[in-house]
Amino acid sequence: MTGGGVPRRVVVVGGTGQIGRPLCAALAGAGDAVTVFSRDPARAAALVPAAAHWLAWSPRGLSAECAGHLAAADAVVYLAGAPLFDGRRHSRDDVAAETRDRSAALGCLVTELKSLGRGPGVFVAASSVGYYGYARGGDAPVDETAPAGADWWGEDSAMIERAALGAAGHGVRTVLLRTGYVLTADSLASQVARFRRHAGGWIGTGRGWTPWIHIADEVEIIAYALDHAAVDGPVNLTAPEPVRGREFARALGAALGRRAWLPVPAPFVRMGLGVVTDILVRGKRVVPAAVTAAGYRFRFPVLGEALRDLTAGG
Repeated sequence: MTGGGVPRRVVVVGGTGQIGRPLCAALAGAGDAVTVFSRDPARAAALVPAAAHWLAWSPRGLSAECAGHLAAADAVVYLAGAPLFDGRRHSRDDVAAETRDRSAALGCLVTELKSLGRGPGVFVAASSVGYYGYARGGDAPVDETAPAGADWWGEDSAMIERAALGAAGHGVRTVLLRTGYVLTADSLASQVARFRRHAGGWIGTGRGWTPWIHIADEVEIIAYALDHAAVDGPVNLTAPEPVRGREFARALGAALGRRAWLPVPAPFVRMGLGVVTDILVRGKRVVPAAVTAAGYRFRFPVLGEALRDLTAGG
């Protein structure tokens, strides 16, 4: 809802994912009228019951009904895209194809935004900390002023951001969500299961950084971006205190009353996950300089508190 108490009309593309569902619920709970664009609107209605509308959406073109809702929107949030960590093995070709699909879908939406008689006040688009890549690692903090990485992860993320920035070229405030590892009960489930079997540990040396964020802060920062004009351009959605993989495993073990003692060699993980293994073992120390400067205060700035919140009673 806007600062004047007027219900805001928000279009969310990809509202059925792990971020989209709680975001839509939070916006609707605050009084906003949420419209979800989905390839399966019936499924979206079941998963996001608090929304006002659920419309069939195709990344290749918008229906007249979708275009009408887009034209009336005060804000548009784009979260669509297949996750990299879905338990399947991904080759470089798989990831490149997904990047092309996401870029094309974003380009279609931005083209539609440009054709409107009136544009939304803000366009928020999903990106990732992958923008900074995993090559040329180091321990120095990485904020939003850092350049794109020269590896495949950095190049792919930069391609997606370029597609989204077409909206900024049309005068729409555009926020790029460079999201880290989003902690939810679901995203932690497989690790929690291993720890409960006394088989928890880290991947490889455990020295790579894990830029994480609690789902509550992820959702609140997106909502904060809708309300605050100071949030503009790239935004790192990561907690203020990133940790190394080894530290993350130990903190999760502590939250569960278990010991992190069984590291998994990276080559074994690569056999199961493919190229995304590099993300797990060579992450950057990404910090949220932009939202901190804009006045946002994290609910879960400390990893241990975040993990205890999400695993309590589990």
